[in-house]
Amino acid sequence: MNELKTLQIINELCKVKLEKTIDKHCSYDAENSNHIAEIKNRRTYYSTKMIEASKLFINYQKAQLKSKTFIYVVTDPKGVYIFNITKLIDDILKQEIVKNIQPSTTDFKNSKKIIKFYYNLKEEMSSFTFVFN
Repeated sequence: MNELKTLQIINELCKVKLEKTIDKHCSYDAENSNHIAEIKNRRTYYSTKMIEASKLFINYQKAQLKSKTFIYVVTDPKGVYIFNITKLIDDILKQEIVKNIQPSTTDFKNSKKIIKFYYNLKEEMSSFTFVFN
């Protein structure tokens, strides 16, 4: 799945009218008058959904400055999960941060690896879940 298809699904199911950001260097992928959204399309299912600490902090702060809600959208082969980071921030920060060596980008042609810091979000933390049949 790609970002545009994900936006189409979210807009249809949640009636939020998110629009893809025009700036390709923006730290988030979509927004509307009430939300900024980061979208991650994963090819593999994991019971926890990873959110990079840098994306978490940058986009949470941007949402505060814009008086918007920061949502994190994850798709995988099993479904769509929407996390309201603005509501969950205190619970997320109580967790231990994870440090791991991972590819610098999701582009598989790039073999460079770097240390990334992230938090794991449990599926139960999702405020909206749509499971594919």
